[in-house]
Amino acid sequence: MTILVTGARGNIGGRLLTLLAEGGHRVRGSARNTSALRLPEGAEPAELDVTDPRGAEQALRGVETMFLYPTRGETGAFLRIAAEARVRHVVLLSSPAAYEAGEYDRPIGLVHRAVERALEESGLRHTVLYPSWLATNARRDWAGEIRATGRVGIAHPDAQVNPVHIDDVAEVAARLLTEEAHRGRRQVLTGPRSMRLREVVAALGETVGAPVEVEELTVEQALGRRDPRMPEPVLRTLLEVTASAVGVPAPVTNTVERITGHPAREFAEWASANRADFR
Repeated sequence: MTILVTGARGNIGGRLLTLLAEGGHRVRGSARNTSALRLPEGAEPAELDVTDPRGAEQALRGVETMFLYPTRGETGAFLRIAAEARVRHVVLLSSPAAYEAGEYDRPIGLVHRAVERALEESGLRHTVLYPSWLATNARRDWAGEIRATGRVGIAHPDAQVNPVHIDDVAEVAARLLTEEAHRGRRQVLTGPRSMRLREVVAALGETVGAPVEVEELTVEQALGRRDPRMPEPVLRTLLEVTASAVGVPAPVTNTVERITGHPAREFAEWASANRADFR
């Protein structure tokens, strides 16, 4: 059995490839440009753009299960080829933005819903993963500022999230790709507890060994500091969602433990393993 992992350059896709290869599974990692891929020993590279079906037959040769990383664009043609290739099961990485109030009909939610709809229309058996606030968001959004200033500016720092460790997401995906027991239509993955954003920052400070100050930003200030790579409509949506989470505990599920057999990892465990990024 060959397992295809699309989006192999991503944090979750890369970790998933390693888990599968270490488990002795035959695995193939795909990217639009394979020259930039760093694959674990034994993994095969495959050049693939899921929005352009050219070459898809080769990438899908012998594939029984597939991890699908969401991407903006038309994926229907690729998924129809996957169905013709008799792929037995697909695990799609989606987002709660696909169904949450205030997000499902906005830019991020629409992208994820389009991929989910294409997968449904393909007729392929599938499970959709909805991981909550990824622990890696802390590195993406705050690491540079913390390294440079020892502080971080956040709008609505009392908003609550449930950070999930990417290793837990990868382990759940690996189980679903290799075992039939927990293949349902959707699985919602969260960390073990609801935390205010300022508590997440405090956990980073403890890991780094020095307190990290939280500067509370207004919405206007947050928009003024927008990374040019972040479209303004997307940031506005995220700020609105964050505002609605102030004082509201984030939902917590037991999905990670139910599927992997161990409790969901604490955010502090991820922070400890990645402390160098914040120093």
